[in-house]
Amino acid sequence: MPPGLPPEDRSWGNPWAALVAGIVGALLGVVIGLAVGGKGKTVTETQRSAATQTVTQTKTVVQPKVETHTVTTTTSTPTPLAAENEARRREAEKNLKTVEKENEELKRQAEGRQAP
Repeated sequence: MPPGLPPEDRSWGNPWAALVAGIVGALLGVVIGLAVGGKGKTVTETQRSAATQTVTQTKTVVQPKVETHTVTTTTSTPTPLAAENEARRREAEKNLKTVEKENEELKRQAEGRQAP
């Protein structure tokens, strides 16, 4: 005996239910995205390098003989960030020298204990 046929009026055959469910899902996604997305904070920091300016001056004098003088000057202007980095570098070098001296002293003390 073959199985019976399904009823002709199927509730899942209506396309409007799927369309409404899709719209409701999209709206919920937007609301949740806005609620979560506003809590983060992004900070972007750029470093500036020292501004370099090159000036070239040329002077040609034509008289009984031809003389050409060329002067090129390069000027570097440190930015506040470069000055701050320089101060950090000097402090790090100072700390390194102090640690190296302490290390040498500890080595001498360790050798003095092992020698006898």
